[in-house]
Amino acid sequence: MPPSDEDAQDQAPGSTSAGEYALGGLGGLLVLLLIAFLGYQPVAVRESGPELAVEITGVEQVGAGYEVHLRVSNDGGTTAESVLLGGQLARDGQQVERASATIAYVPPESRRDAVLVFSTDPHDGDLTVGPEGYRVA
Repeated sequence: MPPSDEDAQDQAPGSTSAGEYALGGLGGLLVLLLIAFLGYQPVAVRESGPELAVEITGVEQVGAGYEVHLRVSNDGGTTAESVLLGGQLARDGQQVERASATIAYVPPESRRDAVLVFSTDPHDGDLTVGPEGYRVA
């Protein structure tokens, strides 16, 4: 329906309505909040280094070997790079086999998966796994 003469007289050409001012103010506020957030992120103090934890999520036989599936968690404040994981299989106190894997990086508050491969069944001994080293990013 075309605007009536009364509507045209209520609003002069080029004038701004209250709704437009409200939307403009909301948009400006969102832009300021985004700039503040992006400015805070690089200068936020990370109080701790990497805090790595390794858990075994499964063991399965594959061909002539055994895959030990691992999940590495970093609950710390910085990234761990070149994470070296190690696993030792022992029987009667003697080391039977050793395996290792490397993960490129584990960012803060994240998880990564890895696999260690053994030729001996890990169920037939004491398997210990854990991080053996990493670089701090």
